[in-house]
Amino acid sequence: MSEASATTGSFWSHVRKSPYWRKLIKTNITAMGDNCIVHGRLDPHKIFDNLDEIREFYSGHDVHPSRIMDNENFARWAIDEALREYQPESSFRVTGNAMEEQHVITEGKAIPKELSDAIQADGQRDVDVEDANGGLMQEVNAAAEVITAASPNSLGPPIEACVSYLRMEKCGTFGRNGLTIWKSKYFPRLDNEEGRKGFLDNQITAIVWILANFLGRLPLLKPKFQEYYNPDGTYTFPEETEEQKKHRKMLQRPQYFGAILADSMGLGKTLTTIACLELIASQHLNIVRAGRNRNTNKCRPMLILAPNSIVASQWVDEIESITSAKGIKRILVSGDGIQRSEGQRRTRVLSAKEFREWPAKLDYVWDRTDPKAAKTIIVMSIDTFASRTCSNKEVDDEGEVKEGNWYSKFTRMGRGFSVVVVDEAYKIRHTQTRYWKSVALLEREFTLLITATPCMNLITDLLGPVRLLWQKAEEHLKENGDRWQKMDRKIKEPQDLRVLEGMSEHDDYRLIAGRPSVMAKLIQKYKNQNTMDIQETRNFLKYYERLAILRRAPSSSLYWDWERTKLICLDGLLPNVQNFTVNIQLDSSLEELYQYAHIDELITYMETVKKIWKKTSVAEEEKKIQSLLTSNLRFELAASSMDIYRLEDVLSLNGFGIKAEYVHTMRQTHVNFMHLAPFLLGPYDAEPRTALDYIKLAVRNSPILRYILHHVKEKLLDRKPNEKIKKVLIIESRPILAFYYELVLQFLLINCKTLHAGLSGEQRRELISSFNGSDDHSCQVLIQMYSVGFAGSNLHKSCSQVIVASQAHSFPVQLQAVHRVIRVGQTEDVQVYRLKVNNSYHQFRESRQVEKILPELGTRAQGPMVGILVQLLNLFQYEIEEAVNSLEGQKLMRDMNLLTDEIMTPGTDINGGEDEGKGTNQAGEQNNEEEPDSQGEEPARKRPRLENQSPSQAGNPDQDPKKEEQPSDIADSEADAFESDTESHDSDLSLLREEGTAHLFDHSRKEFLRLKPRTAYYKEFKNFPGEVKSHFSHEKNNLRRLLSFMRKRPDGTTREWTADDLNDSAVLERAMELTLRVRLGADNISMLPSPHIGFTRVPERKIRRLTELLGQAELTAEDIDKIIAKKREAKTTRGDSRSELRGVENYMTLSEIDELFREDVVKGDTAQSRKRKLQESQGAQVARASDAANDEALSASEPNEPPLDENFWDESDGEEGSDGSKTEDDDNEDNGDGHSDSSDAEEPTDGQTIT
Repeated sequence: MSEASATTGSFWSHVRKSPYWRKLIKTNITAMGDNCIVHGRLDPHKIFDNLDEIREFYSGHDVHPSRIMDNENFARWAIDEALREYQPESSFRVTGNAMEEQHVITEGKAIPKELSDAIQADGQRDVDVEDANGGLMQEVNAAAEVITAASPNSLGPPIEACVSYLRMEKCGTFGRNGLTIWKSKYFPRLDNEEGRKGFLDNQITAIVWILANFLGRLPLLKPKFQEYYNPDGTYTFPEETEEQKKHRKMLQRPQYFGAILADSMGLGKTLTTIACLELIASQHLNIVRAGRNRNTNKCRPMLILAPNSIVASQWVDEIESITSAKGIKRILVSGDGIQRSEGQRRTRVLSAKEFREWPAKLDYVWDRTDPKAAKTIIVMSIDTFASRTCSNKEVDDEGEVKEGNWYSKFTRMGRGFSVVVVDEAYKIRHTQTRYWKSVALLEREFTLLITATPCMNLITDLLGPVRLLWQKAEEHLKENGDRWQKMDRKIKEPQDLRVLEGMSEHDDYRLIAGRPSVMAKLIQKYKNQNTMDIQETRNFLKYYERLAILRRAPSSSLYWDWERTKLICLDGLLPNVQNFTVNIQLDSSLEELYQYAHIDELITYMETVKKIWKKTSVAEEEKKIQSLLTSNLRFELAASSMDIYRLEDVLSLNGFGIKAEYVHTMRQTHVNFMHLAPFLLGPYDAEPRTALDYIKLAVRNSPILRYILHHVKEKLLDRKPNEKIKKVLIIESRPILAFYYELVLQFLLINCKTLHAGLSGEQRRELISSFNGSDDHSCQVLIQMYSVGFAGSNLHKSCSQVIVASQAHSFPVQLQAVHRVIRVGQTEDVQVYRLKVNNSYHQFRESRQVEKILPELGTRAQGPMVGILVQLLNLFQYEIEEAVNSLEGQKLMRDMNLLTDEIMTPGTDINGGEDEGKGTNQAGEQNNEEEPDSQGEEPARKRPRLENQSPSQAGNPDQDPKKEEQPSDIADSEADAFESDTESHDSDLSLLREEGTAHLFDHSRKEFLRLKPRTAYYKEFKNFPGEVKSHFSHEKNNLRRLLSFMRKRPDGTTREWTADDLNDSAVLERAMELTLRVRLGADNISMLPSPHIGFTRVPERKIRRLTELLGQAELTAEDIDKIIAKKREAKTTRGDSRSELRGVENYMTLSEIDELFREDVVKGDTAQSRKRKLQESQGAQVARASDAANDEALSASEPNEPPLDENFWDESDGEEGSDGSKTEDDDNEDNGDGHSDSSDAEEPTDGQTIT
């Protein structure tokens, strides 16, 4: 047995069910221990008896929680010693800042060489420069940010016109590029004086754009300024100039009664919104006038719904700070944990009882004839508001509570709002949730949705906001019956929206782009898919963006005038950001451990995939889905830390686990790293005696932790005496990994804390304050969980470094997390390091992340962005040429062979044999039979039981715990098929070796290198013969895709890309991938149909089993997402935009779809309504299919929403823990393949149950 193989066997040999482990769990984990953490660091004085023991433990170093420099000296030495033995075999290759010295021009013109050279020579790479033709030269990084975070369809009106309308005046400059700060007397407390804020270009254009979307035709504002005031109490307003009148007329837009403010994180959306509300209230624009009689006017309050109570309090603070009492007279707030701050005279906090009974002194709020109502703002968290006002429970004549239609209790009481603002509007993207219904059922005039991520995950995320905003617009359009009928006749399909081209920008005809049935038609053809055609979104989604969305990035360029002769770039508003990817290479021993684990998980994964399409009972269906979710969790754990991967086996076999609730328990019992270390020891490992021994143990099998410690040593612990403390933010998705990193860093005497869901609101505020502080005892390393809401977590005051330790399931979510330190007011350049282990699950997760965002990015290929994309294609063309000229590229084009090199090597034993000298103690062959362990010694390795595995399965060492029992006839048929396949296997291998895969392409190089989008490659892979799929090289296929972009002329020169090339989906896809690579600092993005890696260190028998499964596979990860979505349609506990299309069919008219949606608002998605929809839309055949779906009713609440049957008048708000909301509608973190992993949600808070 080789040394590496012996290490592998030893690693697994003690994983089993045992009294030893149960006793250790009791003593080290579940028993309440002393809290040895002081100032976020382990305090050795609470562990050791005297200073001599401490000095010996720390190898002669003098350490103490209060002696920061001594602690840092020790940590730096210990990290260096612990990582030394893995160098240079284990390395960190950092890529990023691609094309750092290259520039593009926003109008798509060629960059004058002399100008480019001059900029680079002068070191002005951070400054945008106008070229001689009026274009704007930008660094490639900035251009990539514009494409991924903004939209050319949604830049807003020109600055000059907005300045004119709002009577703005310059009052200062801001940022490194001297952006103009503006003030206006319409906003007396935003004048940039005495520490007060002013307006930036993007904010004043946003205010005017919102008003125009609400009102259509902008009214002439009344400047009630001191200079126009008369002694008799009246005003004499100046006449509007011709220029002002011209601007006001041109600012007109279709009256949509709503808008989506989607500016990038950090661009001041909160200030923009509050200023807009103040202007609306002070100018009486939210009073609906029904005639000259004042008593017919509608005076209604405004409502702001925040994602959680913390953010609600922040809204109140901002309103008090930047508005005057003339505009906003009263601020009402209600919800658990919300208190009025000192000095907030306009604010009143309502208890749940007061909210129910409503104080008599506040009756004017609901008095439609009282103007004070229109100057009142109510601020609440959306979960509190939804739980108090939205219900589907009715009391019948006999006094029994029954489920009925959904309704708003406010609407039934006659209470409505003039403006409803939803902050972090991803909360209402799913129409089957109480959150969405609580807004949809409200009577309201205007609706403003605020979110930096309109598409959090999929294009379907837009459907919820589209339906919400259409309600008033539809009423408006139908007031003119002839116009509505004309629209209905002309617009029947998304492609009919082309008639909008050339129409006036303010023509109400453009409102038809916001019709939900049109959007549904666009999405319907891709129902239950995670991707849409990139050209479809490019061609048709742009019309909705132009109508409803304002979306700018920190590097966006706004037009100054209507003629577009001058561009104003926002670059300089936020700090410079450098994006890097750290490619982590494993040492040979750890590589072998990881490959053993990954192939076992991949075999289990593929076995489940093989049978997931088979119809079984509801319980069996859920079991198969859960098996896939568990596999994705374990894939991720193994890639991050093999020790944590094994720890899950040990703990789950012995009555504990690594789920969020278990991590919460460990926090409560004060577990530190010394408690956890015994679980990491192998049967032949010596117990650690010194602190250095513990650190070596911690990093031995944890590559992500290795880099984190390396980064801390190089970037944080290098400060000089009296230098300010340095900090880093770490982003992680799994609670157990975050906890592990926290314990190790605390053990190194580094102040580290995790921002997790178990913190109370006050604890969360204190932690954020500590991390934003600069004293030596403040939090130095903060770990932010994706699953804990980012809203309200501004972390930029003392930190400019971010480590993305775990990639999010979606690119927008990841950006949200990173942008916690990229804010206005950040004084340092920000560096972002995204970690990726080579040849690991990380490549697959990255591939799925990119594939999800590409369709939405397709909408960016409009106007000036087309030129930028073309320039990016040409700038990166060198990659294609290098691939073409490489030996690998030449060989691939010649042979057209996509098989692994191993299969083509004569004499290779593809079928393999039994592993020599490896016995049976290999990964994936544990069993949980308990053996006597009276001596308490660590046991030999057995099969671990998964946390969702039944004891009967775990007790059988010969039964795969993830295999399901099959009917005998199915099992027999599969056995016969397998035997038949085996008989022909040898001849197939001979044919493979002889021909490779060239015959699949008719030996045509043109066909082999035909341009195709990713989805076409996946479809092609599925249709390959089983023998090809068994030995397919995804690495070669990625090279083939790169080679397909060759641009050679007959004379051998390279032809440049043009705008017309973007009409090819494959080319547009590559252009968008390049922008993402720049944003991520990645040197490549793989294309993988399944979580496959290269296996070089695993036994042949495992390779044989995997190749059999790969050959039989007919599904890719994308297909699996579709199937899971379909299977869960009838049984889901959270909103899903795809599920609301259940009754929508291609043959339906727009009016029929509209009617379906209108019913859905009140009917919800109960078992009965699902059956009715299916019967009406699909007939008897589908009605029969719905019987299975009728087994369980669909709950309309989200995981952390208040229960649907919660009493409206209950004193308890049912709000999530005061720590704040979770991202993505409170969904659990996705596994990167579109699946949510409910087994690993964040730690529970009060009132929250993890299921």
